[in-house]
Amino acid sequence: MEKKPPWLCTVLLVIFCIPGILTEKILEGKAFVFPKTSVDSYVLLKPDLQQGLRHFTLSLEFFTDLTRSHVLFSAASQDHDNEILLIRHLEEYHACVGGECAVFTVPRLAARSTFRWESVCTTWDSTTGIIQLWLDGQRLPRKGVAKGYEVKTDLVVMLGQEQDSYGGSFDGDESFVGEIAEVYLWDNVLPAEQIRNMQKHTTPAPLVAWTSLKFEIQGYVLTEPL
Repeated sequence: MEKKPPWLCTVLLVIFCIPGILTEKILEGKAFVFPKTSVDSYVLLKPDLQQGLRHFTLSLEFFTDLTRSHVLFSAASQDHDNEILLIRHLEEYHACVGGECAVFTVPRLAARSTFRWESVCTTWDSTTGIIQLWLDGQRLPRKGVAKGYEVKTDLVVMLGQEQDSYGGSFDGDESFVGEIAEVYLWDNVLPAEQIRNMQKHTTPAPLVAWTSLKFEIQGYVLTEPL
């Protein structure tokens, strides 16, 4: 990872924390639409993160006809560009914590008969290092990453672009094109039954909630009805 000068990281952090830049909206029945490949279009999120994360659940839904790699969720700190990362690589998902990634093998998107909305959920527990990936309510074999790690609090969180440095260095070949909705992030590992049955709304106090989302749109991204 290319390191930014300390003064630049401070400026970036101040910019992302200025009150009033991010708006808060209820997005039920809507989706973020990313209409085209870009190096400057993304959705910036602001989690209510009071302390470092030692476990989390990340959940979202997406709809795309891309047949190349594409990033879904990227959270970077000044220590790691892949503090939390969820990216689709054709026949694989890469789920990363603290710069360490687990690879989950899945059926190739282009081989499916129809394109459709997909639900993806990943959980991680620092105590065991166990990371899970759930697709449409079905769990893939568990993996292990970043045992004993704590996700940093100085996160820049975004949808649609992968950060190769803190808050920037985007690659159009990994940008997301399609639709993203129902984004949630919790500071705990949700029980399997809730994930399996998509009972996300019954869980209190998410750090990021689609029902009350704090976000800022950069570039060519729209909010449209489903």
